Amino acid sequence: MPNDPTTIGNGPWRLLILDRDPADPKWILATIATPGDVRPAWPSGTVDEDTAAWIATATGLYRPVLTRLRHADVWRIDEQPQEN
Repeated sequence: MPNDPTTIGNGPWRLLILDRDPADPKWILATIATPGDVRPAWPSGTVDEDTAAWIATATGLYRPVLTRLRHADVWRIDEQPQEN
């Protein structure tokens, strides 16, 4: 399913992240509350200048540093539809 807020509702979105870092493995539960915190991405996952500016504005950081989690797996958490 695409990560486009127009196709997955208005949030909140919940993510389960497994950081498999051998030095510090951990589960991370994240909630993204507003549609403004979701932005379409290039298939390559490249952080372009527009995305970098969006990150800076959204976080309030003048020069944010992005650290890749090389051992991370991520799942989007959805409510299972009720059966009739």
